[in-house]
Amino acid sequence: MIRFLARFFKREQQYSAVGKDLLKLAIPIIGSYLLHTAYNLTDMIWVGSLGSNAVAAVGSAGFFLHLGWAMASIVTVGANIKISHSVGAKDEEGAGRFATSALWGIGLIATVFSAIFWGFPEKFINFFQMQDPEVNEMATSYLVISTFGVILSYANLLFISMFNAHSETKVSFKSSLIGTAANIVLDPILIFGLSLGVDGAAYATIIGRLLSLLYFLYIYKKTANINFRGILPCLDKFKTIFAVGTPAAVQRISFSIIYIFLARIIADWGPNAIAVQKIGVQIESITFMIVGGFMQAVTIMVGQNYGAKNLTEVPNIYRAGWRMSFIVGSVTTVLFLLIPKTLFSIFVPEEESILMGKEYLMILAVSQLFMCLEMINAGVFNGLGKTKISAVVSVIFTSLRLPGAYFLGFYTFLSLNGVWWSITGSSILKGIVMYMLLRAYMKKDTFGKI
Repeated sequence: MIRFLARFFKREQQYSAVGKDLLKLAIPIIGSYLLHTAYNLTDMIWVGSLGSNAVAAVGSAGFFLHLGWAMASIVTVGANIKISHSVGAKDEEGAGRFATSALWGIGLIATVFSAIFWGFPEKFINFFQMQDPEVNEMATSYLVISTFGVILSYANLLFISMFNAHSETKVSFKSSLIGTAANIVLDPILIFGLSLGVDGAAYATIIGRLLSLLYFLYIYKKTANINFRGILPCLDKFKTIFAVGTPAAVQRISFSIIYIFLARIIADWGPNAIAVQKIGVQIESITFMIVGGFMQAVTIMVGQNYGAKNLTEVPNIYRAGWRMSFIVGSVTTVLFLLIPKTLFSIFVPEEESILMGKEYLMILAVSQLFMCLEMINAGVFNGLGKTKISAVVSVIFTSLRLPGAYFLGFYTFLSLNGVWWSITGSSILKGIVMYMLLRAYMKKDTFGKI
């Protein structure tokens, strides 16, 4: 009994120490993510004041912008993981070579993405077959303007990956703070003061991201241990970044594509339904962003311990991340169940949209804890460089949302709510499967039990 209690308290002390380190690393990341959410919510509040048509326009264009950011994760995810491995192994030269290779990769993807969306913006917006010409025109204009900021967005994402991999998460937070503050100030000025409408929101976003990048460049010049090494990319490291980052990118790209097709299904219920889905995702992202901070911190800590060949610490990192995420998921579940109408009424004035949004949040509340479970498990796998596992699970079960939404939406009494149930059902399945896979993987003697 005494030995059991001694082991118990020793283990709790280990969890506490790891938890403090994880929290210290995660808080700036969470702050950055929440600022990103505030960034988007600010746009939605001001654009929502223009009406549901404006929200639908920004939302439809936003699907393709998110697709572009998902493409960038081929480089940013791979760079983050491999640089963290190098940091754990105390290999500064390797970390710098990975950073230079990532810079070339991100430039290549930005060039391809920008050329495509500058050349054929109408064709992408017409995919949704929205009947309102005004919505199509606003969406096309917003997409074209936003594409000019792609290189700024990608460069910021690369610097975030580099600094976070070195545990310098506070720098990323400060950069996000600068960009968000600028966006909050500029949105009403450009949207209403200069009467630019949704175009003003796009311009405000570009300016905010430019200021964020300038701050990164300023700090980079003053930082001694974070550097690009060499001018040309190292072919082996270039290949490694793409090998590690591609599964995560496929996961994000497929997620974006699935949501584009899902939006096409939702469009059959009109612009209000598209606006509800867009705003609902932003509200739900409160959970996603906070837990995403813990997930990123778990990935970094696991990655650094993997590089240092200290695998016995991985279960402690997992437990600390899950405990914190469980608290967040529980709180947002309660909020979505108790005050969904209040949350939605912040963003749109139309009663029909508010009632649709209420049902959306109450249905999505069922899956919040499972989404948290999926993300923390994915963070561990990613930190180990096993990005294929979480990517395969995500792609398979997220893909099920399309046939599920189509069947439940058009062939059952659930109607539009059937689409929301297809989303929440797939999240539940992903959480359960990811937990079972990690549990099986961690039974190896080198890790211990979770």
